[in-house]
Amino acid sequence: MKKSEKLLLVAFAILFSIIVGGGLLTFSLKSYRSITEGNEKLRNRLEEMTRNIAQGAEWQGRSDWAQNNVPSFGSLEEARSKLLDIIKAQAQTAAITISNKEFVESERTQVGPDGLTEEAEKAGYFDKASVKITLNEVQEQALFAWMFAIQEPKSFLGITRFQMAPTGKGKTVNCEIEITQFYREGHAAKLTNAN
Repeated sequence: MKKSEKLLLVAFAILFSIIVGGGLLTFSLKSYRSITEGNEKLRNRLEEMTRNIAQGAEWQGRSDWAQNNVPSFGSLEEARSKLLDIIKAQAQTAAITISNKEFVESERTQVGPDGLTEEAEKAGYFDKASVKITLNEVQEQALFAWMFAIQEPKSFLGITRFQMAPTGKGKTVNCEIEITQFYREGHAAKLTNAN
């Protein structure tokens, strides 16, 4: 081999080593970064799981509270009746006149493959009875005091839809409010004869 051929071979070998070495270095850096990112994600997930486990007692306490405080009604009609009684009583206390009330029908339920109703799977834990009421020309302060009085945690009542429009007459508003009573359906009360 001539000296120039040896020189070309050495140059080619060096150039080939640089190209292959650079490619291997780039590949190994990308692999290292993906591994460290994966480790960081796993570390974050482990921390989150540890936090959730530590909060297990707190969530169990919340579940126990819900079990002990959820109202039980024999039927949807009974729940609706109690809901209307509460709304009317609180409205009377706050000097609010209810213009219109209409029960909100829940969607028809279909039993899923696991035996639960599809609505129960979507809605979760509770049955519910809802009523839509209309309030016309009600004072803002009285309205918000009434809303605050209705939504006591132990009553399992909540405002699930609220639409308000000013009347242009001072601080009065027109409202359409949907109030929902969450409950568990228990056994219907037995009728007995009183002698």
